[in-house]
Amino acid sequence: MRASMKAALAAAAAISLLLAGCSGASGGSSDEKITLNMWGFADLYKPQVQQYEKDHPNITIQSKISDYDASHQTLLTALAAGKGPDIGQIAIDYMGEFVDKPAAFTDLRKFGADKIEKNYLDWRWAGGVATNGSVVGIPTDVGGMAIAYRTDLFQAAGLPTDPAEVSKLWPDWKGYLATGKKYVDATGQKWVDSGKSVFRAESNQGDEKYYDAKGKTVYESNSQIKRSFDDGVAAIDGGMSANVATFTPQWGAALANGGFATLPAPAWMLGVVQQQAPDLAKEWSIATLPGTSGNDGGSFLVVPKASKHAKEAYDFISWLEDPKQQLANFKATNTFPSTPSLYSNPAVTSLKNPYFSDAPVGTIYTDSLKAVKGHPTGPKDRIIENQFENALGRVDQGQQSGPDAWKQALGDAKREIGD
Repeated sequence: MRASMKAALAAAAAISLLLAGCSGASGGSSDEKITLNMWGFADLYKPQVQQYEKDHPNITIQSKISDYDASHQTLLTALAAGKGPDIGQIAIDYMGEFVDKPAAFTDLRKFGADKIEKNYLDWRWAGGVATNGSVVGIPTDVGGMAIAYRTDLFQAAGLPTDPAEVSKLWPDWKGYLATGKKYVDATGQKWVDSGKSVFRAESNQGDEKYYDAKGKTVYESNSQIKRSFDDGVAAIDGGMSANVATFTPQWGAALANGGFATLPAPAWMLGVVQQQAPDLAKEWSIATLPGTSGNDGGSFLVVPKASKHAKEAYDFISWLEDPKQQLANFKATNTFPSTPSLYSNPAVTSLKNPYFSDAPVGTIYTDSLKAVKGHPTGPKDRIIENQFENALGRVDQGQQSGPDAWKQALGDAKREIGD
């Protein structure tokens, strides 16, 4: 996931948020002028931030946004030195590494975080809780999954274009790949941006990924990972992959110019597609993900121990991520809420996106999340994932066969994490 463009685009669309400089001044009275500095990889909900500052005239919120991977490494370095911002944003991919260091953060139970746990999906909340029970982070959005597809390209290939009919083409990934082969045979064009996209979407559907609930690595024995990798290879070997790395300029150009017909799309991806291809309204639509359920994305807001304004930081993030504000952000950006009380709200369930051919995106993404149980994350999740994604990149570039790439990915993962 991630090059510099990804950070900028994900900011525009989804995961939703943040951030900035190092801790502000000390103090405490309600009239004291306080600056909350926040660091992260995605922009804040600006209207809500402006509203919060208006309602709290003594609070100013400043943000520093960095590239996806760089933002996490910068925060890790600061925490190791006993420093850091007032608030940090940590992606779900990285949270296992940070939650493994609870002493570096304020336990948000101190301010009553245990009383708001019921507002959130249980598996999203659990991802921010350390083994000692400390509440390290509050969940932001959730990345329910679907497939975005080009209706005009489907029509040209003799495929259906209605979301319900398209969803029937792929009840599982076997169906998705079989339909992709038909598309390639009929048009000579590419089906998906990369084999890595198939792997990422499918690997996120299991109850386990790289670690089990006891913190043991299972990437080598987890059949979900091997099956997902093999399906990514099948997309490449079947001539379906456009071999463009997500969020690069080449990817943006291919998305806008018909370089691929489908795209595994978390809810936050919708804004990215619209940004990259503003002239293709009504030519994209949304169908159900193979297997229906899945999640890719979401983050946590944390308060490092170094913050001099921990209570004010907590007050802001708990306000920002409560159901009312998540609903407001969903209406504005389609960033999907992590608060399940909204999943029966008509504002969510009845949402249709005009850009995506008025597809019932509210229903599709809600259904995608209902069956998700989440999977345990570990301290080296992101490092392990990089090895499998790099391996599929080598296959896509014709440098390795699928079996050789898999073998090297396992070896690289063992070496990188000392497993």
